[in-house]
Amino acid sequence: MNPRLRVLVVDDERLSRISMVCQLKDAAYEAEACESAQVALAALARATWDVVVTDLRMPGMSGLELLGEIRRQYPGVDVIVITAYGNVETAVDAMRAGAADFLTKPFGFSELDFRLKKLAELRAARSEVNSLRALIDDACKCGLVGSSPAMARVCERISAFAGHDAPVLITGETGTGKEMVARALHNQSPRAGKPFIAVGCGTIPRELAESELFGHEKGAFTGASQRRKGSFERADGGTLLLDDIDDLPLDLQVKLLRVLQEGTLTRVGGSEEIKVDVRVVATSKVDLDKAAAAGKFRDDVFYRLRGLEIRLPPLRERGDDVLILAQHFLRAIAAHNHAQPKTLSPEAARVLKACPWRGNVRELRRAIETAVVLCPAEEIKVEHLPEYLNREATPEGRNARFALELNGCEHVNLKELVTQFEDSVIEWAMRKSDGQQAKAADLLGLPRTTFQSRIGRKKDA
Repeated sequence: MNPRLRVLVVDDERLSRISMVCQLKDAAYEAEACESAQVALAALARATWDVVVTDLRMPGMSGLELLGEIRRQYPGVDVIVITAYGNVETAVDAMRAGAADFLTKPFGFSELDFRLKKLAELRAARSEVNSLRALIDDACKCGLVGSSPAMARVCERISAFAGHDAPVLITGETGTGKEMVARALHNQSPRAGKPFIAVGCGTIPRELAESELFGHEKGAFTGASQRRKGSFERADGGTLLLDDIDDLPLDLQVKLLRVLQEGTLTRVGGSEEIKVDVRVVATSKVDLDKAAAAGKFRDDVFYRLRGLEIRLPPLRERGDDVLILAQHFLRAIAAHNHAQPKTLSPEAARVLKACPWRGNVRELRRAIETAVVLCPAEEIKVEHLPEYLNREATPEGRNARFALELNGCEHVNLKELVTQFEDSVIEWAMRKSDGQQAKAADLLGLPRTTFQSRIGRKKDA
């Protein structure tokens, strides 16, 4: 589908500008011809235009001077300049002055059409970034950053579960922010003014795990010089987060079950039953149902935890939340450094959205921190992002990654998969050939007519 860009053509050669306008209109663009830079500026003052395509060599005001005026008066308008064959220096000067692209005479309309389509994508991405900057302040009412439907469901569950004392199980991949959800549950609950204690079940040394959770009496073991309250007692009246509960040893899960069922515990080396009032929130990075079936997690503990469950979606399922979170991190980093927040270029934003984010939100934050360090200016560009992100965002990287992930699928739609691969390859060929269809067809070993039919299918999709 052709973008409905409004294109202003500026050329002192009558036949050239009229021909170009006719071709643009035939391709579903809105277009108008101007015979000079002065006429073009008047047209820009009368109406809104998206792109100006201008020749550089014109009597009176040159195309380069027109470019400067447009950048000053109409910064939202993109400019494509037309240069004479071999005049590379002029094209470089124009790009430095702010031109979005350039074409060298002679060129076919297909080249201009391709450049305009890429520019339309860039403008859409730029608009998206600007919109997301406004959205960044509109976090979920539960305090989590994001506006995707998946995160809206998470916020709904947090609000529904917050007023209850039953255990909550939060599942999701590593780095999705499970602890933040647990804190949101606590902050919205009647226990908000009481302690929130977080225990990483996989980080406690095995010999100290029981004491960490349930406390110990003086002399209970070597080095126990005094009585110590465990995490459950310290969280009394509040919330205890058992992070990565799937790492908790099986023998300790027996004692955990008793606390979950009876609300009582016994310290290591002690005999007194101690009553505790604790709301337990557990997180898991694995499927506990499968772990219990495999004997790696106690099924009775699993059955006690399941019921009130929150599945935290991976970042790749959260759509524009990737960019909202990126903007959030840019602001947080700037505040920490007492500086103005940097911005994302549309190209960098596109790369961020195309990445799989296997490390999820935690990986995204690290990528943004890296980009801030590498970016000397105010706008983060593609070259400032970690190199592996650029590789993964290419069609080749997406396809290779997809092939690896395909092993975990139970059902696939072959037609859709083939279409996705074909679209990526066509995009690659058009980029490599600088928009020239004949050259792109040669790169793919296809007759030009076959390649054009594939392009037509892609446009009509």
